[in-house]
Amino acid sequence: MTSLLSKLSLPLLQLLFLLLSFSTTGRAEDNITINVLSLMYSPDVQEVEVDSLNAGFDASLTARGWKTNSKARVSFIRPPSYDTPVAEFFESVVKESEGKLMIVFGPFGGPSTMWVKGELSKHGAVSFGPLAFSTEVREWDPHLYFISVEPNAELLALFRYAVVFLGLPRVGITYLKGTPSGEALYEFALEISSMMGHELCGAFAAAGGVGADEDALAAEWNQFVETRPQAVLLFAPVRNPATEWFIGRIVKDERTRQMYVLAPSTSQGPLIRTWRDALYASNVSLNDGQLIITGTIPPSNLLTLASVRRFREEMDNHLKSNSEWGGFSKPPHFTINEAISDLMMTGWLTGEILSQALHSTDVLTDRTAFMDSLYRQRRYVVDDLVVGDYGNECGEFASMQGAMCNCNQGGSAVYMKEVVDGFRIEPLQRGFLAWGASQCSSANVKVYAPLYGVFILIADSYITERSARRWYEGASSVPADGSFEDDRLFFHPFRRKLSEVAGDLAQLVDNRIVSAVFGGVTRDALRLPNVTFINPLAASPIVGKFRRNVLLLSPTVRQQLYVIAMHLSNASTGAVSAAIRSKRAEVIGDVLNKSLMTFDVALKSMLLLKESDTLVDHLPSSGDVVAIGLTPPDAHAIAQYLQSRNDRRVYVLFSEVAQLYDEFVEAFNATPAAVVSASRLVFATNLPHWADKNTESDTVAMFHAYNPRESTWTPLRLRGFATARLLRSIVPRMKRISPSLLVDFFYTESNIRVDDMHYGPYSDVECVKGRVTAANRCETNFGAGNISVWSMSRVLDPRVPVLSRGVTPSLEYAVMDGSSLSPSQLAGIIVGSVFFVALAIALCVLLCLFVFNSRDNNRAPREPTDPVTLIFTDIESSTAQWSTHPELMPDAVLAHHTMIRSLIMQYGCYEVKTVGDSFMIACRSASTAVELAGDIQRSFLQHCWGTTVFDDFYRNSEMQKAEDDDHYIPPSARLDPEVYRQLWNGLRVRIGIHTGLCDIRHDEVTKGYDYYGRTPNMAARTESVTNGGQVLLTYAAYMSLSTEERDQLDATSLGPVALRGVPEPIVMYQLNAVPGRAFAGLRLDRDFFFEESEDPTSTSASEHSSTHMELSGSAQTISDALHSLLSTFKAPQRERLLVPYCERWNVSLPRRKGRVWDDAYCEEVIRRIAVKVGHIAEHGARGMSASSGVTTQSGSSLIIISCNPYLSDASPKQCSRVPVSSGREVNNGMTENDAN
Repeated sequence: MTSLLSKLSLPLLQLLFLLLSFSTTGRAEDNITINVLSLMYSPDVQEVEVDSLNAGFDASLTARGWKTNSKARVSFIRPPSYDTPVAEFFESVVKESEGKLMIVFGPFGGPSTMWVKGELSKHGAVSFGPLAFSTEVREWDPHLYFISVEPNAELLALFRYAVVFLGLPRVGITYLKGTPSGEALYEFALEISSMMGHELCGAFAAAGGVGADEDALAAEWNQFVETRPQAVLLFAPVRNPATEWFIGRIVKDERTRQMYVLAPSTSQGPLIRTWRDALYASNVSLNDGQLIITGTIPPSNLLTLASVRRFREEMDNHLKSNSEWGGFSKPPHFTINEAISDLMMTGWLTGEILSQALHSTDVLTDRTAFMDSLYRQRRYVVDDLVVGDYGNECGEFASMQGAMCNCNQGGSAVYMKEVVDGFRIEPLQRGFLAWGASQCSSANVKVYAPLYGVFILIADSYITERSARRWYEGASSVPADGSFEDDRLFFHPFRRKLSEVAGDLAQLVDNRIVSAVFGGVTRDALRLPNVTFINPLAASPIVGKFRRNVLLLSPTVRQQLYVIAMHLSNASTGAVSAAIRSKRAEVIGDVLNKSLMTFDVALKSMLLLKESDTLVDHLPSSGDVVAIGLTPPDAHAIAQYLQSRNDRRVYVLFSEVAQLYDEFVEAFNATPAAVVSASRLVFATNLPHWADKNTESDTVAMFHAYNPRESTWTPLRLRGFATARLLRSIVPRMKRISPSLLVDFFYTESNIRVDDMHYGPYSDVECVKGRVTAANRCETNFGAGNISVWSMSRVLDPRVPVLSRGVTPSLEYAVMDGSSLSPSQLAGIIVGSVFFVALAIALCVLLCLFVFNSRDNNRAPREPTDPVTLIFTDIESSTAQWSTHPELMPDAVLAHHTMIRSLIMQYGCYEVKTVGDSFMIACRSASTAVELAGDIQRSFLQHCWGTTVFDDFYRNSEMQKAEDDDHYIPPSARLDPEVYRQLWNGLRVRIGIHTGLCDIRHDEVTKGYDYYGRTPNMAARTESVTNGGQVLLTYAAYMSLSTEERDQLDATSLGPVALRGVPEPIVMYQLNAVPGRAFAGLRLDRDFFFEESEDPTSTSASEHSSTHMELSGSAQTISDALHSLLSTFKAPQRERLLVPYCERWNVSLPRRKGRVWDDAYCEEVIRRIAVKVGHIAEHGARGMSASSGVTTQSGSSLIIISCNPYLSDASPKQCSRVPVSSGREVNNGMTENDAN
């Protein structure tokens, strides 16, 4: 027994000792007292505000029984009076706290905070939640533990709110001048405004001190008001006399009475009191929302937050049970004075942070250890609020891995509030700014210009307003990428009646930032200058002229009708009819008629209806019909029509189906017969199916993810979603945003791809001024492609296949049929036959000698992922050369074409197109393109032109310019003749080269390849600035050469060159193809890359659309003569006669859809010849007598005979006519409003 006890005695003694030690430790912790000294007061602040802060802090710790989790007790020491000097009170508590952990709550105000910094460091203490609106105290100091954000963050949030959410272009600021904090805030405001692309409009610099010079203030005020500020950032202390005077003047002055006032959180109480007094003094009522105030903590009435709800509960309990705070009204005091309750919550949140900081047992008796614990990458979570991270000093490598270094600021969010009726404060849902815990402060936050989008709601058009709302619902469902810095796309509603849209929108643009306009529009609105419209919704179909500022993403009316006509050519069993209800029915009818004729689809009849007519009553009894101009009742009417006629199909515009989506779905889902008939309602669209659950479209998959309710899966919502996705991909690439910059982006990029949606090419090439366009279509503001044909059955069931696969319509139209010969044409047979036959035979002989074919598709670059090098060429001063030497230019241009085509074949490149005297050439490699360009210049130098007139012309032009401009130095006119012959000879050609990716397409009409996008645009712009005989390479083309190739290349850098339509200057290199040549300065003053508008050798509007313009007298005579001569020949014979004549006189052939020339095509070619030759003849005849009946141009075999008025009627219009049910006739020629 004794041995057993002896064996157990040692373990028992150890256990007893351990229990005694635990008991001692627990009692020791119970005896630990932590002194919390409240310096949260100031004699300059109202007592109720100080009480609110301290009461909130008190409430938080009271809810925990003034104990920490380690059972240590907290002693809250408050000053005996708020008049007690901070230094005196601090020193007294320091003495009482010797040997204890001492923490400071506060202080309040910049001066107190600046003073206490040194004292805290001396005593090893830390201050929790100091409130100081001063940038000076916000530097790294471990003794100051800030809970809220810094003043700069509030300034950033307020300026962003004014620009992004209020859309105000003119924002000013008032600040306290002559103080470090005030000047620092002003400089930061300038930095923000510059970063967002909206400079401050003005500043009111308030002077410090107790007095204010009235005259100086008035002068400062007048200077400020002259800038017409719409809002002011109030960052001067409200208690400052100059600031109070400023606030009073805002209310008194009618020019500023409606101005927004945006102020930081520390100004909340004083601002409301001062504003109330100013309104009372001027007998003016409060404007709701005019005062905008930030919050560094959540507003105390933001009940959606769990932290706010718990605060209110604990605060209520504390005030009910604690008589010390009897000065506060009992609940519901939160609904009486939100400013006071916000201060309470500030104190309460500080108490919550302190309670969590005191959890660690081992640091409660050592001030240094406690302060170190606060910066151990510390983060606090209070219900749904996050404060921190706090971090101590650490190295750069730790920072790179995510450590927070030198951070004593825990706030990372700014809340927005507004003052409303009764001077109550309401939280604002928009404007909240947060940058997360990964950044210590807002110092590195970048906020760039927003895209401020206005979407128009037509109040008196139910369908248009519903469509715009659905579009907006889809657009607003696109989330940002999680970073507010890139969250720069904002939509704002603008609801007006139809008649008010244009006028009110113009006024809005003058007073608000409007980056782009979406939603419903009117024709008058589209004419507004300096406004960018993106894919607007029209109440009725619009076929309008090209407007650079209207960017279309959906298929246009023209595109839809073109694709429908293409489908009809394969599916139709006969002629189709048309019923069009619109104010612009004739214009739409022209487009439809032209589209159908292009694909040999007969148009049996066209009915043009008034807007008041009932569409279904006028649908034909037989055959397919194209119906345009639908209203809600038409959906059910068309469904009934198709059910009653099983062999009929109705073709409609998808843009109308999308707007009447509910009506069409309901009509064709009504009965089984209606569902069956849905297969015969046909339209064209480029959208993927919005309701396909098994979609392969990335866009639709994301659309479903962010819009999970199937009832929201509609085409307009998907269109809005896709538009927002497009804009969100564009905005990060633009630091500054304006209507013009946004438009420039589209035309510069040309082709834009987002997810699986493609937009473009967009082109602003001005065809009416020039020759070679940068892409096949010029002035193109629509970008929809891959347009497929659907039936309504596919709308109801995504599993139903499309009727025709997606295509991108070329919009190349066949030439209209011509009318019969007129008497004037017959009268010209004798006059023109002898001359023309002789000339035609000579040209045919020359054409037979020209056997080169450089348009071999096997040589065309076809891989879209491989860069293409494009060459653009053009003869310098061809206009003047043609008018001066018309007898020599045909042969010279023929030699020009022969040499270039020979070299294209030699180097294995591809002739994309030849228009007039200009070439567009595509090469697979940059080195090949450079060698080809150099050889072109050397070939022209070595060619025997057989005359010196071209050289004489260029030298005389240079000398004339030298006489007119003293600063101009002729590059070649003054050279020694022998030197000149070594450097110059014959025609001079400009050459521009650029390398990049292209949108490569195969043209079904020409059977060749064409190149779209930014690369051809840049190549054309490069050629436009060169001089004759010069070769320019862009930086991209130059760098596409290998290092060895660049070393061997004789090229000179010209430095950055500003090109029209290109945001940034482009570095250019000059290829020294002929060493020794000197050139004048680049042609930067020229409009884009075109020759003069009167250039008869260019591919002008008259050439591309000769059927749509009246012929001049000379041109008409030539046309009459050619018609008379060729009327006895069949079409193939006419082709053989006309082709060499076009080559001889440099006339470009129109596009055609077949291999055989028909009568209409011959008609168009004759008109083009007449336009060009007539222009040249008139140019040469200037200065001669206009009264002569017969004019002979010297040196030419061309004879011009005036039209005989006794033998000729008015010029016949070159268009066919279609029977119209209403008795009117529709002209197949396109109108001036039909330029798209």
